[in-house]
Amino acid sequence: MPSPLPYKDFTLKAKINSSETEKILHALNAIYVGLDRQIDYYFETSRGKLKWRDGTIEKLITHYERVTDSGIERTTVFRYDLNPTQEQIDELLLNHKKIGTTQKERKIYIIRNIKIHIDKLPNQEEFIEIEAIDRGNKFTIDELKAQCLELKSRLGIQDIDLIPTGYLKTDK
Repeated sequence: MPSPLPYKDFTLKAKINSSETEKILHALNAIYVGLDRQIDYYFETSRGKLKWRDGTIEKLITHYERVTDSGIERTTVFRYDLNPTQEQIDELLLNHKKIGTTQKERKIYIIRNIKIHIDKLPNQEEFIEIEAIDRGNKFTIDELKAQCLELKSRLGIQDIDLIPTGYLKTDK
């Protein structure tokens, strides 16, 4: 297993009503990045998730593991290749068995170091993902957790609406 990268975050996902959530995000002066149409391909790995994201905005290969802490999840990242080369994608496809695929439309917002995703799945279900992110060792784990929980509260997200991270449906 590779060593973790100097990246940390706290994440939550929840079912939402996107129009109400987006009104609050606008009131909080969130910056709208755009609409990303994403296909996530998941691969067999001994620990966590190994994913290739092919999106219209975000393209990456990442290997990560999430651990639940007070209803939200702390992420450990082992690999994060932003805008992977065709060679990196080919290597992934050659050496790892694909176990599932997820498609979604994702509206991306940012507030300081927090990324907010409003996701719509093909079945029209809508979710929010909040990621309080630190790539430069500027925040402690407790500070990131507090940021994530504060935004959860400001957006009116109830614990009952929280879901385990990810929309992966495994291939049969």
